[in-house]
Amino acid sequence: MYALKANTTLVAIDSTSRYPKEVTSLPVVGYQRTLTTEGILSFKPTLVIGLETAGPVQTIQNLRETGIQVTLFPDTYKLDTPIDRVLAVGNLLGKKKEAESLVNQIRTQTQSLQLKKTNVKVMFLYSRNPSSIFISGLGTAAHSMITLSGAQNAITEFSEYKPLTSEALVKANPDIILMPESSAEGFGGTNAIWSINGIELTRAGKEKNIILVDDQLLLGFGPRLPQALKTLNEKWKQME
Repeated sequence: MYALKANTTLVAIDSTSRYPKEVTSLPVVGYQRTLTTEGILSFKPTLVIGLETAGPVQTIQNLRETGIQVTLFPDTYKLDTPIDRVLAVGNLLGKKKEAESLVNQIRTQTQSLQLKKTNVKVMFLYSRNPSSIFISGLGTAAHSMITLSGAQNAITEFSEYKPLTSEALVKANPDIILMPESSAEGFGGTNAIWSINGIELTRAGKEKNIILVDDQLLLGFGPRLPQALKTLNEKWKQME
């Protein structure tokens, strides 16, 4: 919405919306998966935009029953996902011309990417606190970012997210640990990460190979996707 110059219509955001910096001055309605009807209605919105994973289901149903337009986009993780979303949001907000211009920029950036395939194995860790660590399997935004940027997901035995175990960590033997910046902060920084049981037996642990990326840039599949893929690919090549 900021890229389309439609941000003046924003009245509130969810807690995962942290880019651009200006957005953090807006009121927060909570985490996108644990929204409350009352919390959203208090801002008197006429349009709610989100992903299909937003919820709970009852909250979304309640909002629609009030007559508010609720538009939820599929959680797809493809190269053309940003293009689909930009065009859809542009149509919703009467910014079709701006959307087409932005899409042309995204297409140009995507076509100019020269991503080198590597054999680097990457493990994506997600954590809100040190007592709760999850690893990404197949079918997630993290998995798609790893593979689209030319690396390999160190985890191939399961889909979605599962709690991290020392056995799975050692078996996967990742070359690199990939984490969102907020997860690393909540975990206590990189020093705390190297204290995870079993990590010292992996290449990533032995060489202290870790990459921290802005959450929205890494997992948002928005207009900055080409930039994110280029950044990651350059990191993989350095550590191959």
